[in-house]
Amino acid sequence: MATVAAALRLEKELQEELTCCVCLDFFNNPVLTVGCSHNFCRGCISQHCQKMKTQASCPKCRGKLDPKRLVDNRCLANIVEIFQKVKKAPGAWPRKSAHWREDPEGPGPDGHPPHLLKASAFLDVVKITELPQQIERALETIANWRKDSTELMDYVSCVKNSIAEAFHIVKTHLSDQEKMVLNVIDKEYVAAKQKRDTMNEQLTVRLDQLLELQKEVIKNTSLEEEVCIGDPIKENEVTLSVHKISSIACTVEEFKRNLVKLVVENFPAQRPIEPTPGTSEIQMDVAEDEAASSSGSSSSQNSSLETSHSSSTVSSPIDRTVPNVSSQLSQWATDVTFDFKRINHSLELSEDKRRVVVSRFPPKYDYSANRFRISQVMGSPGFSEGCHYWQVSTKDATGWAIGLAHEEIESTDKLGRTGLSWCIEWSDGRLSAWHGNQETHISQEKPLQVGVFLDIPRNCVSFYSQMDTETCLHTFEINVANTVYPTFWIFGMDVGGSLTINEIKKC
Repeated sequence: MATVAAALRLEKELQEELTCCVCLDFFNNPVLTVGCSHNFCRGCISQHCQKMKTQASCPKCRGKLDPKRLVDNRCLANIVEIFQKVKKAPGAWPRKSAHWREDPEGPGPDGHPPHLLKASAFLDVVKITELPQQIERALETIANWRKDSTELMDYVSCVKNSIAEAFHIVKTHLSDQEKMVLNVIDKEYVAAKQKRDTMNEQLTVRLDQLLELQKEVIKNTSLEEEVCIGDPIKENEVTLSVHKISSIACTVEEFKRNLVKLVVENFPAQRPIEPTPGTSEIQMDVAEDEAASSSGSSSSQNSSLETSHSSSTVSSPIDRTVPNVSSQLSQWATDVTFDFKRINHSLELSEDKRRVVVSRFPPKYDYSANRFRISQVMGSPGFSEGCHYWQVSTKDATGWAIGLAHEEIESTDKLGRTGLSWCIEWSDGRLSAWHGNQETHISQEKPLQVGVFLDIPRNCVSFYSQMDTETCLHTFEINVANTVYPTFWIFGMDVGGSLTINEIKKC
């Protein structure tokens, strides 16, 4: 009886922990408050915050509550679901029998103590004479588990030490190889420079000889007569030295790719999945800024990326042919490209800056307070007057937003969710227009080519579907008080997802 009572108490306590204090029912879509770590139904706490407005406080502890800092508690939601299933299953949880007496010392209906009733068949029942053996077995099991736990810890520690030692050997070997290769390149450079200087001297001497010879023999010799001018100059020796340096660089690059494929790609870091726009308002971790700061400690990295991006693994749009769709707006075609200075750290650009892709190994950009903290990138140039038109291919992105934004848009702002940006987006099987955090549903059909026409004299921007025919999807009235820039957003962060700006020939 005591065992059943304890199980019932446990059920009651567990149910209380899984109950929202606002609606007094099981948690429905539970969220966690960041400040005090209390849980509520999302609907309950949202309604509570609307009533309290700017004075919102936690219903449990009355602490300060920020309605924008609510984190989805999927673990708690799963526990609630499992508990409800267990509670509904017949015989899955102990229930008090009508034949049991409330007096724990009283006999059951068959004269046996309550803990030996047949109704407790779902409980673990042993004879009193077997208790010493059960205790001994339990102690032995605990001792074995502790031993196994210690052995597991020692094994993991040994494996970690072995891996650390292996990587130390690899790093030492790579360091030695790096020094050797750099020394070889230095020697080849010195040899090439010496050959070039020697060839330059030989050419200078040859030129002087030719000029002197021309003065001496032009009057006394037939023009068809041959004249010896010395040994031939070997001009190809310098070219061979340069080719050798290029060959070494290609070999090192191939080695790097093979190393990444063998080690890194087998255990890729899990990229955080961004929430679908308009659903979760979880703020990005501050650690991203710290990582961005550490990765951009050298101010020279970004400048080298902007001037030379030949090592990029992103193919240009030429490699991934996108058909150009004729448009009546092509007369206002403007050369738009993506901008390195306002790109998220998880994105990578092609060499011509016309394709942006979610990359497993993106380049390291300099830290900047203006760099987007979500997977957005701003385009270039900006516009403050005139009419402009550009096209974007969306066929390689499962979710996206294409639009305009003022330069003052914050690094944490989402495209279309503020008064400083306008966009159309494809998400969750629906096409919508967004501005000022207001959504306007357009259709259920995904356009594979999107044209953007900015008409500043008329204060409007229009978006077109460039499929079989040119169809206007949506038009915003805008006020271009300051310069606006093309802006793009890739949802989901699926590696390989991309957007491509098409090349348009003016009519």
